[in-house]
Formats: sequence, C-alpha cells, structure tokens
Amino acid sequence: MKKIYISDVNPGMVIAEDIARNSIILLSEGNVLTAKDIDKLKKYGVKEVFVYDEEDFTMESKINIQFPELPPVVPNKKYKKWSDQFEKVIDITKLDQSDEQLNQISEDIYKSFLEKEDVVLNLFHNIGSEALSAHSINTAIISSIISVKLNMPFVFTNQLLKASLLHDIGYSLIGERVIFDYGHIDDKIVKSHVISGYNALKNMKDKISKEVIDAVFNHHERFDGTGILMKKKGDQINPLVRILQIGDAYDALIESEQTPYEAISYLLKQSGKMFDPYYVSTLFSITGLYPTGTQVLLNNGDVATVVKKGKASVFPIVNVDGEIVETGSNSGIYIKEVIKS
Repeated sequence: MKKIYISDVNPGMVIAEDIARNSIILLSEGNVLTAKDIDKLKKYGVKEVFVYDEEDFTMESKINIQFPELPPVVPNKKYKKWSDQFEKVIDITKLDQSDEQLNQISEDIYKSFLEKEDVVLNLFHNIGSEALSAHSINTAIISSIISVKLNMPFVFTNQLLKASLLHDIGYSLIGERVIFDYGHIDDKIVKSHVISGYNALKNMKDKISKEVIDAVFNHHERFDGTGILMKKKGDQINPLVRILQIGDAYDALIESEQTPYEAISYLLKQSGKMFDPYYVSTLFSITGLYPTGTQVLLNNGDVATVVKKGKASVFPIVNVDGEIVETGSNSGIYIKEVIKS
C-alpha cells in the first residue's frame, strides 16, 4: 500500500485503511473510490489516504480457472437449460418470430439471484461452439448480481439481462470471435460484431426494446470516451451498457485464462477509463479482492481456495482441505500471496 495526497487520488483506487473523522468512519478499507467519495473526503478536510498500490495486485503466477470442488453459481441442470434456450435465441430467424426464449431466460436468471445474499461466483466455461453461449449467460449472471445488489427494479434488470445475453450476437453471425475484445477494439472482427449484431436486431424493436438494441450497438463505448464508433463517455453511455460491460469483461478475462484475481484487478485498474467506477466498485463489493476460486498461500503455510467474500473485501472466507476458515484479525490467518493451484 502507499500513502498519497488527496489531490493525487483518482476514481477506481482502493482504500487500504479506514478513513475516519471524529471517530466516524467516512469510508471503509477495501472500498473502491468514486468521484463522489473523493469530493466527500475533501469536504471533510482529509489530506492524505492510504490506497493499495499497483504492486499489491501483482501476481507471481497464473492459476487454473476451473474449480470443481466449489459449487457452481447455478446448478448444472439449470445452466444446461439456459444454454439450450440461448441456442434458439441466437438463431436470428427464430428470434425474429418470437422472443419467448429470451424472455424466459432473462426472467429465470433474475429470479435465481433475487434473494441470494452470498454468491459463489463459480461460473461455467465451455470451449468450441458452446463458448459464446456460456459467455453470454455468464455476462447476464454477473449483470443480474450487480443489478440485484443495487436494488434495481425488475423492468430495468429485465432489459439489462436481455442486453447482456444479446451483446455478442454479432460474433455468431460473422462466425469468428475475439474472446477478450476490450483489449482489441480496433480489430476488424471486434468492430464487425458490433455492427452485425445491431443490424440483425434493429428491425426487431417490437419484440426487443430500442434500449436493448442500442446497448448491443454501444457495448464497446468506454467510460473515458475512447471506445468504438460513437465515442460516448460517462453518463452519455446507457447504464445498461455500463453494467453489462463489467460482466462481459470479467467473464471474458476468465475465459481467456486470466485468474479471478487478475480479472477483478484488471477491472479496478481500468475503473474510470474503460469502465464506470461505480459499477466496478459494486462488483468488488460482491467479490472482494480475491474472487471465488482464487487459490492463495496463507501466512501459516497452508494452501487454500477462496469460497466467497468475507466481512472485509481483503479478508475472504477460504477452504483449507475441507475446513472453512475466515481470514482476518479474529482468526489470525491472512493471505500471503496468490499462487498456482
């Protein structure tokens, strides 16, 4: 961690120690700073803060992305049902005739996470022809979790889920796919999938809302205005887009063999650049610094797998040879480093 002047603080930085004034905690350790938070700290006269340094997010090695010992985010049977339904959704001729399958998946995903307080974000990943299906569903799952966390109304979340499911439909039409396309927005294939997806859906406004179709077209705009095509920035980008981008990028990073830890670290580093800091911080509040599936070396020498976020963002609950352990000051168990599985 490092101590920096408040004038040097930027949105997306992660607080490394509680910030208090007159025994009142203004912001807790682990929070991802937003522009509003920074203004608040300046108002209270805070001069310096401790934040996590980029070195705190450096890993020595990659870890596996599959964790069969952890329960999946949804049961296999339900996920398979969604996959089968999605195959009908990306068939444009069938979607043009009926949006029933799209509505069913969206509503089912929403209901699956509506009352979940603790989410084990252990997502399925397929290869080959089913990879796009898994990615689209996983994007919708993460989007739903963020929306539910923010208590968004069903009308909004339903639109968000449809946009999440359809955002990469262009790849199915052109027959090629760039997995982590956020790092390759100048690639012709990446640009083509945006335009192809929009062109395929633009005449279906009676079945799919204009907002959803526009979200497909705009899902590679960037928060700082450096994205594809429209160069929209900040609040000019629909919240549907700004949320689905978080799920899209996180899952694409995992699929491209990044670790959960690397994925959340990437989002934090790109907060305020590619991504909306508010929605990045919302996912961070759900996953913590060490998302589900991250393998770590503890200070006592044990190797553990992160099960879920603990009470603090940097002190997760871990599994050590079948025993559930809560890291932190109470147990005296801390994460020393992220390691190979």
